[in-house]
Amino acid sequence: MNQEALRSRLFIELDCVTLDAREIAGKLSVTQLTWRPSDNGWGVGHILEHLVLSHDSYLTRMRGLIYARNAAHAEDGHADWEPSLAGWLLVSSLRSKRRMPSPKPWRVNPEPRAEVLKEFLGRQDQLVTFLRAASALDWTRVRLTSPTARFIRLNLGDAFMVLTVHAQRHIKQMERIRDLPDFPS
Repeated sequence: MNQEALRSRLFIELDCVTLDAREIAGKLSVTQLTWRPSDNGWGVGHILEHLVLSHDSYLTRMRGLIYARNAAHAEDGHADWEPSLAGWLLVSSLRSKRRMPSPKPWRVNPEPRAEVLKEFLGRQDQLVTFLRAASALDWTRVRLTSPTARFIRLNLGDAFMVLTVHAQRHIKQMERIRDLPDFPS
């Protein structure tokens, strides 16, 4: 896949995630943000907290790679991106409707942090900044390990895809929670 085409698509998808997060959570009260369904699952604020934690772990790893002087640059400014097997499997699992357990480092506390929406939107802005900064890099050749399992090796394009698809998955979950009959009004 043409890397620049993917980058353009990711800008649009990340913008949609940001707009959707603002639409869903922007006008919620603290009570609504911290509310949990009767099955003791996550509420909207808990999901945002989970996204902040997952973004932080990836963004920390990505920062050093994107701004490294010896980062692999695309030849003539053009590159094709190929997902790694691990990246492809991870993105595919995030796109499925199956329920997945959260990795331990990304499990949330009973109460999300104050200003959790603002914190999430800040991480989204940082991800967009990294997407801009990585435009000249060869995303297939820039490698990192997964923040949750050292044996999982990803490339930079995988990391961008994982964060985007992960957020999209949880935006849908937040919509379902907000639409529950017992969601506080």
